[in-house]
Amino acid sequence: MDDTLSPAKSPADKEMLELLEKLLKKYKVAIITWWMFETIKMQILDWLNKNLENLYILPTIWTQWYEYKNWNWERKYVEWLTDEEVKYITEVLNNAIDRLNLRPKQTWWDIIENRISQITYSWLGQKAPLEAKRKFDPDKKIRWKIVNEIKDKLKDYSIWIWGTTSIDITRKWLDKSYGIQKIIENLNLKKEDILFVWDALFEWWNDYPVKKYGIEAIQVKNPEDTKKIIKNLLKK
Repeated sequence: MDDTLSPAKSPADKEMLELLEKLLKKYKVAIITWWMFETIKMQILDWLNKNLENLYILPTIWTQWYEYKNWNWERKYVEWLTDEEVKYITEVLNNAIDRLNLRPKQTWWDIIENRISQITYSWLGQKAPLEAKRKFDPDKKIRWKIVNEIKDKLKDYSIWIWGTTSIDITRKWLDKSYGIQKIIENLNLKKEDILFVWDALFEWWNDYPVKKYGIEAIQVKNPEDTKKIIKNLLKK
């Protein structure tokens, strides 16, 4: 979503919403994002009115599935983390933050968030001003320190550097290629039927498994790039 369909934590603009509605009339569309469903709803879904039966939502990066039925969004599945897993991952993160002396003096909301099927660390909290986030770790060196500190204790989990301040942790076998497999399975598609559009197709970023899985992928820098792709698809 962020920097692909809309600016960070902001609703998509009018042109993007109109293009999405046109795209949904012609194609099936899935939004896979690290955000929770409520955020997707605020930024995208609350502003769409047409062809929603062709839209599928996979929040918290692939670990949940929502589809539009009977005039409502229904959750088809969720890959729950157990209470014990949440407690353990949270303790590992907190200990690493303190050992590295990276406890922020000012935060906007919790810096470690339980997203049901994913634990997300955000240095200033998810509601921090975007400018403050952008100054934190532009070269990702700080987050690499945290990853190197926790990876041995979280060998059974996947750890992804993402966004401006975030680290996401899920079960080992849950990556975006899992989400793609779910799309293929649930919608009766083949790999060659899918086009993946995202802004981060680099190793250790959470989009990389899709590229590795063999799906045609296009990298974008911002929503304007995505609009161009949608316009080209509409011409076909």
